[in-house]
Amino acid sequence: MADEPQALVGRRILVVDDQAPIRRLLEAGLADWGAEVWTALDGAAALHMLETLEPDLILLDLSMPAVTGWEVLEALRASRHAGVPVILETSADDFESFDRARKLGVAAFISKPFRLGEVVETCRRVLDGAVPLEGRAPSGGGLPLVQLRDSAGTLLSTGRLLDLAPTGAQVDIDRPLTPGQQVILTVQVPEGPIECPAEVRWVTRAGGGFQHGLAIRP
Repeated sequence: MADEPQALVGRRILVVDDQAPIRRLLEAGLADWGAEVWTALDGAAALHMLETLEPDLILLDLSMPAVTGWEVLEALRASRHAGVPVILETSADDFESFDRARKLGVAAFISKPFRLGEVVETCRRVLDGAVPLEGRAPSGGGLPLVQLRDSAGTLLSTGRLLDLAPTGAQVDIDRPLTPGQQVILTVQVPEGPIECPAEVRWVTRAGGGFQHGLAIRP
């Protein structure tokens, strides 16, 4: 996890969001962690700014008037910024969009409403080379093993951790679970297993497995 205020030092991040409070929150919060932050109030403004800017990462709202996040992604694919990682912000529960996002090269999703710490950690991991939507860990890092059990302790499935934040996780496992299902997530790390209650939020097929989004419960 990001544990010191220079986690994003020297990183150039473009925030694209039509909601001014969110732009201000992300601009101030990411700057506090060392990033150089630019903001655009909509997709059209972002594409105009990208004619001269060279960001290391783009935080992109999916639902915007006029030029949507999807349209920005399509434009990025055909531009010199095709290799810049993109994290999508979305409040929609349309999890079919994950397949579309993966095909467009999106690195990760952040669900609104979000916590700033979750955004910072996701940015740090993506800038270090992680692509959660493709099951890719940060440079030099492996994918920890995970187990999912029900409340009685019965093993439901095993697989790999794709991403972990204070409020949620993404895992790739060998069978699909049911959205809304309550589970116990166990992550195997060198320091010892991490165990926490969680709820299945979304499921999508990816390669030979099934990617799941989990909401971590207190």
